[in-house]
Amino acid sequence: MVNGLISSELTAGWQIGTQRRRIAVLTVLTVLAALVWAGMVLLIQGVSAIVLLVWIAVAAVLWQPRFGLYLAFGLVLMFEACGADPLMRPGVYLNLGFQSTLGIAGLIASPLELLLLLTFSSWLAQGIARRRLNFRGGAFFWPVLLFYVAVIFGIARGVVGGGSANMAFWEARALLYVLICYIVAANTIRTRRHVSELTGIAVVVMGLYAIEGAYRRLFLYNTGQLGGVSLESAYAHHVVIFLGALALLVLAQHVVGAPGWQRALGLIVGPVALFTLMASERRAGQIALLVAFLAFAVVFLIAQRKAFFLVVVPLMVGGAIYMPLFWNNTGSIGQPARAVRSLTQPDARDAASNGYRDLEKINVRATIQSDPVRGVGFGREFLFVVPMPNLDFWEFWRYEPHHNILWVWLKTGIVGFTLFWILMGTCLGRAAHLARSLRTPELRVFSLFSLGSIILTLVFCWVDLGLATGMVTVFLGSVIGVLAIIDKLEKDDGLGSPHEGAAAHAWSGVQR
Repeated sequence: MVNGLISSELTAGWQIGTQRRRIAVLTVLTVLAALVWAGMVLLIQGVSAIVLLVWIAVAAVLWQPRFGLYLAFGLVLMFEACGADPLMRPGVYLNLGFQSTLGIAGLIASPLELLLLLTFSSWLAQGIARRRLNFRGGAFFWPVLLFYVAVIFGIARGVVGGGSANMAFWEARALLYVLICYIVAANTIRTRRHVSELTGIAVVVMGLYAIEGAYRRLFLYNTGQLGGVSLESAYAHHVVIFLGALALLVLAQHVVGAPGWQRALGLIVGPVALFTLMASERRAGQIALLVAFLAFAVVFLIAQRKAFFLVVVPLMVGGAIYMPLFWNNTGSIGQPARAVRSLTQPDARDAASNGYRDLEKINVRATIQSDPVRGVGFGREFLFVVPMPNLDFWEFWRYEPHHNILWVWLKTGIVGFTLFWILMGTCLGRAAHLARSLRTPELRVFSLFSLGSIILTLVFCWVDLGLATGMVTVFLGSVIGVLAIIDKLEKDDGLGSPHEGAAAHAWSGVQR
C-alpha cells in the first residue's frame, strides 16, 4: 500500500541517479568550458573578460533556466540593435548574426537567439533528466499554438508561392521568439518571488536605458557629438514601447504596492523615462502611452477608486490645461501635444512620414485584397500599385510594411490575423481581470504592467515596425508567458503566510 503511494520520482535510487547524471553533465560542460575559455584567452586576450562573462552566463542558464529568461529580458530592454550612441554597441552584436558581426561564414544565428535556444534546451533537458517535465501551457497555450500554426502556414505559403526561403526565414524569425519566450516564462516562473525578480529587473534595466537616453539627447545629440545623425535615427523606434512601459510600471507600483527599493527607484527613473520618451519625438510612442494610460484609468475606476480620484483625475485635469497651452510648442515639453495635433494638423516632418505610410498602406491593402484568405506568405514582396520613396538601404522595405498589424494579415491570411487578435484580446482581457481579482500586490502590479505593455505594443505596431523586431517580441513573449500562469502562482502559494495574505487583502481594501 505504502509502495503504491510512493512514486518513482521520490525513491532514493531515483534521486541518487538523477544527481549523478546532473553532476556528470555539469562536469563535462565545466571541463569543456574551461578548455574553450583557456584557448580563447590565448587567441584573443583583449576579450577574455567578455568570454569569461559569457561562460558564467552559460553556467547560470544551465543551472537555472530561469536566469536565461532574466538575461534575455534584461538585454533587450537595455540595448538597441542600431543605436547611435556607442554605449549601445553591444546591442548590435546581440541582435545580428555572427556572420554579419564577426564574419564567421554560415553562422547566421545571433547571440540573442543562441541564448533563447540554450534557455529552452536547458529547461527541456532538466525536465527530461528528472523524468518530470511538469509542462505548463498556461491560459494562452492554445491561442499561441494555433497562431504559430498560421505562421508556419505563412512561411510555407510564401516559399511555395515563389518567395525566397531565405527571406521568409528572416521575416518570420522575430515572431518565433514569442513562442520560445512564452513557453520558457510559463514554465520557469514558479513563485511570486520570481515575478517580483522579473519586475525588479524591468525597473532597473529600463531605468538605466532611460537615463542613457536622456544623456544621449542632452549631451550627445544636442551638442552635435553624434556626427550629424538626425533625431529620426538617434533612437531605435521601438524603444518608446519600453519607456512607456516603465512609466506605467512605476505608476502601478505606487498605486498597488511594491518593494520599497523599487518604488524609490521608480520615483527617479519614471520621470526620466517620460523625458526620454518626449526627447525621442516618436509620435507613436506618445500616443500609445496615452491609450495605455486610459486603459489604466478604466481599471483604476473599477478596482482602485481612491487611486483614480487621487492620480487619474488630476492628471486628466492637468492634461486638459496642458494641451491648449502647448498645442504649437515644438520643444521636448510640447511633444505629447504635437503627437495629438499631428493626427489632424501634421507639421512638415509628420506630413512626410504620414505620406509614406499612406502610400504604403494603399499597397498593403491592395496586396491583401489580392488574396485575403491565404495571404501572400512570408518571403514574398507586397504589391506596389502606387510608387513609394525608395528605401533600398533597408533590405526588407518591400516585405515588411510599417503597418505591422496589417503585416500579420498580409503574411498569414485572414485565419492568422483572426487568431492573432484572439490571442491579443484574450491577453488584454485576462490582464485587466487579474489586475482586479488577484490579492497579492506584486502579481497585480505585473498584471497591470502586462496590460500596459500589450497595449503599447499593439498601438505602436499599428503604425510602425514592432512584431518584426526581435527585442519587442522577446519582451512581449516573456510578459504574456508570465501573465498566462500568474493566477496559478497565487493559488499555489496560498497567498503566502496568513499575515501576508491579510496584509495584501487590507491593502486592496484601502486602495478601493
